[in-house]
Amino acid sequence: MLSRALLLVLAGLLLSGPPIWAQGSVTVMAPPDLGESFSPGFRLVSELPGNYVEEEFILSGQANLYTYAEDPVPDELEILQPDVPWTTRIIVRRPPDPADFGGSVVVEWWNSTAGFDTAPVWDPSAEFFVQEGWIYVGVTNSTTSIDHLVEGCALFGGILPATCTGRYASLSLPENGVAFEMVSQIAALLKSQQLDRPIPLDYGVERLYHSGQSQQGGSMITYATAFHDDVNDGYFVQAASGARPINFGTDCADPAALPYPDCTPRLQGDDSLVATDLPVPVFHAMTETDVPGSVQRGARQADTPTYRYYEMTGVAHTTVHEGVEVIPSLFGQPPLLLEDVCLGKPNTSADGPVFGSYLLNAMWASLDGQVRSGRTPPHGELMVVDGAGALVRDGRGNALGGIRLPAIEVPIAAYTGNNVVNPTTVPGFLQPLLGLFCFLTGTVTDFDHATLATLYQDNDDYARKVKIAAQELRAEGFLLKRSVDQIIADAEAADIMGESACGLGAELALVLLPWAAWRRRRSRA
Repeated sequence: MLSRALLLVLAGLLLSGPPIWAQGSVTVMAPPDLGESFSPGFRLVSELPGNYVEEEFILSGQANLYTYAEDPVPDELEILQPDVPWTTRIIVRRPPDPADFGGSVVVEWWNSTAGFDTAPVWDPSAEFFVQEGWIYVGVTNSTTSIDHLVEGCALFGGILPATCTGRYASLSLPENGVAFEMVSQIAALLKSQQLDRPIPLDYGVERLYHSGQSQQGGSMITYATAFHDDVNDGYFVQAASGARPINFGTDCADPAALPYPDCTPRLQGDDSLVATDLPVPVFHAMTETDVPGSVQRGARQADTPTYRYYEMTGVAHTTVHEGVEVIPSLFGQPPLLLEDVCLGKPNTSADGPVFGSYLLNAMWASLDGQVRSGRTPPHGELMVVDGAGALVRDGRGNALGGIRLPAIEVPIAAYTGNNVVNPTTVPGFLQPLLGLFCFLTGTVTDFDHATLATLYQDNDDYARKVKIAAQELRAEGFLLKRSVDQIIADAEAADIMGESACGLGAELALVLLPWAAWRRRRSRA
């Protein structure tokens, strides 16, 4: 077998400048008729309008594994191992009629932080994708998720039994770094005229956007910077500040690491940030949860003609919907919902009450508009931080600066980007995992009646101020019209002052009434 060093020498002879991604044949197969499909996302296609079709495919090919030079440069790669076989799965969600297709395809690099595929890009924006007639393609892209699928899709250490036994037995991804070229090959397939491509040929694919959140937002930074190809029309990085490793070999900075090339250099400083000079748009959206880390890492970058950096005040990292079983029924115990798992009242980007989905969907529309017609996307204000990089808050507890939804501009509560696990409801063995989950979930602290009375004369005054804030944010380019309409309707239906109740005792329940009626298990467009 050729040594790693010799392979790098040979690769250097073959490659000059950025690599040309292998578009070698990708084999497309239907999954075996075994077990259940493991379909990521809390927003089910069956719950959405439009009668969307969901189809799963098994894809196979070969891709190169790359590394950096000993003195790493983000967009200069060398082949570490050529032609690595891979087999993964994708799920396509599309309108049933080609006439309803809007021409844009979103490819989400599914997140695997939980130990299995999750879809944090899909969950807050599913309704927007459907309303626009876009096609959504989710891709399993990590060894963690491949292992979970191959082993039968059991959850929580086997407490929840395997449900997909045998269905994914053929999947294989030897190294996370193989995914970069693998997904490039999948993107090329989706735009090709290959007869068996997963998107039927009568759906004319005009634009293809890559997206990822958190862990896979880091993959998006690495991918956009080093692997950009003409087949890709844009990138959307959600809630991530720095590049994911090009491969998962031992970090050369590790004292125990073998000398280069038997270790993997890591990008440092500005080199670990996403490129801002690509020929296609890169949108970079950070939640309040993530902004302190972004500041500490020095990840705030100035806007350019093809790059936008956004910070969303009051918006939390988590995209889980309320009313969803975070922990299903176990041992005869009732299931635990999001509101049961975390100690504080939860706030998520998908279900609010600070709807990050409103902002994300407007950003998706801006990205698409820039690609389609060259429309200039809006610039966003940064959140305010002190000298130590901590968020600065007003006297009522809400952060200053950033892109401010009406929930922040016309508040009825204080919103933060973090929460803590509820030790009385969550079993001890699940508290480490769900502790991280709650840390990424926001907290809502409702204002008392006295505070509300200092802010608003009555419910009508509150609704009027919300309407003004929503219309102003739309004028800035950060809300869609249908989002404005929904925000205004929610405010007009709210009874924040308890005016329809007898006495103060019912006030808090009435504050929650519009959310309970309209927002449970829904994302907003």
